[in-house]
Amino acid sequence: MAEHNGVVMKSNNIKWWAFLFAPSIFLLLVIGIPFIYVVVNFFSLNEMSAFFGKSSLAVLSRQAFINSFAQGIDSAILSLIIGFPLGLFIGRYAMRYSRVLKSFIIMPFFMPSIVIVLAFLSLFGRSSPLVGMIPLLHYLSSGFIGIIAINTFFNAPLVAFLTSSGIEKSHRGIEEASILLGAGRVDRFLNIWGRNGIKGALGGTVLSFLYSFSGFAAPLIIGGPSNFTIETWIYFVVKEEGFVQIGVLFGLLQSLFLVIPLIIYLYIISRQIPVDDVSYYRKNSGNKRGELAFILGSLYTTLFIIGEFVVFASIIISSFDIGWNSSLNINSYSDLFGKVSSSLDIPAYLPFINTIFYGVTTSIIVTSLGILWITGRRRLNSKNDSAWDFMQYLSFIIPSIMMALSVSVLYESIISPSLLWVLIIGVQSAVSIPVVLRVISGGFSEIPSTLTDSSKILGGYPLFEVELPLAGSALATALMFGFAISLGEFTATNFLSTNTFMPLSVEIYSLQSLRLASASYAAASILMVMSFVFFFAIQKAGDRFIGIR
Repeated sequence: MAEHNGVVMKSNNIKWWAFLFAPSIFLLLVIGIPFIYVVVNFFSLNEMSAFFGKSSLAVLSRQAFINSFAQGIDSAILSLIIGFPLGLFIGRYAMRYSRVLKSFIIMPFFMPSIVIVLAFLSLFGRSSPLVGMIPLLHYLSSGFIGIIAINTFFNAPLVAFLTSSGIEKSHRGIEEASILLGAGRVDRFLNIWGRNGIKGALGGTVLSFLYSFSGFAAPLIIGGPSNFTIETWIYFVVKEEGFVQIGVLFGLLQSLFLVIPLIIYLYIISRQIPVDDVSYYRKNSGNKRGELAFILGSLYTTLFIIGEFVVFASIIISSFDIGWNSSLNINSYSDLFGKVSSSLDIPAYLPFINTIFYGVTTSIIVTSLGILWITGRRRLNSKNDSAWDFMQYLSFIIPSIMMALSVSVLYESIISPSLLWVLIIGVQSAVSIPVVLRVISGGFSEIPSTLTDSSKILGGYPLFEVELPLAGSALATALMFGFAISLGEFTATNFLSTNTFMPLSVEIYSLQSLRLASASYAAASILMVMSFVFFFAIQKAGDRFIGIR
């Protein structure tokens, strides 16, 4: 009997290990193996002169690395400066509709990058009334300054979100005890309620650097060659010039460099203190609202939200009035569903179907992988800082353009052109995995192990009876992230997709390239509305699950 139990236990352990490694195996197939394949087959020391030499190509290549670093650093610093105070306020104070407020603040991070680029072109373009009043605002829609502005608009909400989430993990009881012992405000901030907030802000800052260093849409559309990041330069070298070997060299150099900030990020999140008490924190209530800090925080948050609203609204306005000066009309939508079909040689409905299909499939795949992973980790009592967790962040260090190049080269002889959508979904899922796993991990970490153990003892199925219901809000958020990242993933999708498999994000760029500006704004407004609708639908589902918790 004991031998039988030992066999069963060993079999279960193999299953849990398989669950734990499920995302890593997926990433290995989609990113790791294709990347190794192209490096082995296309990397050549003879091409090193394309970066270290004195040719014009080498000069432009080194400039692309300098641009990436400068844009990454500047965007990260500005995101910290703008996002940290916002995160302190929404994390510290209890307010009515605080969940809705937090959701709206994080919205730019979920918006497709191409939509925000068009919004800045509309709001700060030469025909904008704002630029007419303040001409200097035009710089926010072009060149280096415009790229930094767009990156900051994306990433400052991420810093704010991670800061507030860290603060909410602070233990209110410990703070109250420290007050009784005479601890000052600064001391309480640094050592108690603000400690995790600072770590969250630093983690968000590093992520801002990673995202901005590998920026693509803004440098491609408004930056011009003098502001190309290395990601944009690889796209140009491979897609436009056909220099695959040079592209592989640049991609490898970029990946080696990005290992450094990734290790820093993993170290920061490993230092965050886990929450063991489900009643760990209560925000400051209404009796603190007379404080100067609350008043200033309210004004700052209000200005931030107004700024977001104006940027989002500019897309809608431009879709009805391309120049801000003519009368309102729906000509842009007529063009989108009319002449665009003939210009791109595709049915008008096809990009919409592709977009929804990619988003839904990606969100289901990554959330399912996340459930397998967290189940394996909990059953094996694996820690967050396990060595194999590094595999989950491959998409942070291997450029999206290299993912697209790698899978297209490796699988082009295996997968029929009619199945190109499989590669697109695979890459979008790989990009989504790091964020989705963090969301799921946070949701499951709040489930006491005693409930899981009790279900096991009673002969039940703890995953279905305990963990999934209690982590429902986290799973809903994971689905939201998966869908949003799929909507916004532009780099690899633009490289891989053909007309048949074109989503809305790529269609918008194609319309801009064809100088069909009005139709591109119409498509962008529809994509933005889709993002809003799906985001708040998932948030609503999350609210219902929170009631169970």
